[in-house]
Amino acid sequence: MDRQRRVCYIGHMLEDDLPLLNAIQNAAGVSDAQVLSWSRRALGEGFADAIAGGEGLILHSGSLATRAGEQKYQVVEKVCRVLPAGREPGSWLYWKREALAYESRYLIGRLSGIKAPECYGVAYTDEPSARVFIEAIPDVQPKWTAETHARAARALGMFTAGAVGTPDIERHDWMAIGRAHSWTEIAAETLNDLEELEDDPVLSIWLAGTNLERTVNLWRNVGALRAGLEELPKCFCHHDAFKRNLLFRETDQPEPEIVAIDWAFAGYGVVGEELAAAVGASLMFLDIRSEEAHETSERMFSSYLEGLRAKGWSGTTEAVRFGFCATTAMMFALGTLGPWLPLLRDTKFIPIVKEITGTEPDQFIANLSDIQGFFLDLGEEALECVGR
Repeated sequence: MDRQRRVCYIGHMLEDDLPLLNAIQNAAGVSDAQVLSWSRRALGEGFADAIAGGEGLILHSGSLATRAGEQKYQVVEKVCRVLPAGREPGSWLYWKREALAYESRYLIGRLSGIKAPECYGVAYTDEPSARVFIEAIPDVQPKWTAETHARAARALGMFTAGAVGTPDIERHDWMAIGRAHSWTEIAAETLNDLEELEDDPVLSIWLAGTNLERTVNLWRNVGALRAGLEELPKCFCHHDAFKRNLLFRETDQPEPEIVAIDWAFAGYGVVGEELAAAVGASLMFLDIRSEEAHETSERMFSSYLEGLRAKGWSGTTEAVRFGFCATTAMMFALGTLGPWLPLLRDTKFIPIVKEITGTEPDQFIANLSDIQGFFLDLGEEALECVGR
């Protein structure tokens, strides 16, 4: 096919997909740009994407003809599909949350420490699903060290400082309640029956040794943690800000800026809670090794606190520490049993587990057992704070 015929063919294809065509033209900043070439490539899937099926992230790239000449373009499309548990705004898997967050422009111009990518458009389908078109971010820091985790934690502290009080000032229906609260509610049925499930093939490994008794005790006292969190300063949170969702981009400044993607869990939280996912998810997905959990998390906590102070936050260190310890323990010592146990029990989900985690299920479960003690340590520290 010659160039002119190919351009016409691509043009007709994209005319049938106006949301994509508009997003490409918005990315170029030229409303009448002609698409000369176009290709698409799947970038991978997250938790909800893998369960729902299909391509979660798609990179569209090619070239455009503009009045200023030919130029390249790249646009990332995220397809947000409905899961049974994610139909209502209150669900942690609410399918419209990220699309509505971008449409509201809540993420634009108000974030400190981190940035949201530019959004080129949002569209909805009859499936139903939401299509979110955002800028492609070239990540200059694909491999993280302890220093990288600390830099990310400092940026998240700055983000928290800038976000304190905002949910009380500007509320949106799409905002999620705290992930720590959501996940413990989802896991409640399992947590209530833990002692009866000690012979479960997954839990017998995950909660081996003293992990079972300590997890049961933490769950019995979760009310005290929830009450303590109610007393902390409230803030807007990303709720999933760790290596997979934090990209470093070069600018004309000495330090790269950090762009946060995947705002699907964004909503209400407390001071210290943003660090919970940064530490907990990094340990779950083996970005931080279990034997480095204590040392790396302490360094990240110090850096997070530095970020808070750098943006003028004047609250107590004790409040931040309690927020971090309590929400990390609720989320990962208790809450992960809700979404993860059904996947790990059922052999038909093995491909999904491998897709999400990048490792074999047996290795993933063994790591969960290794890090459970660390998460329980944080929970017990939080309970001691409540008792003082």
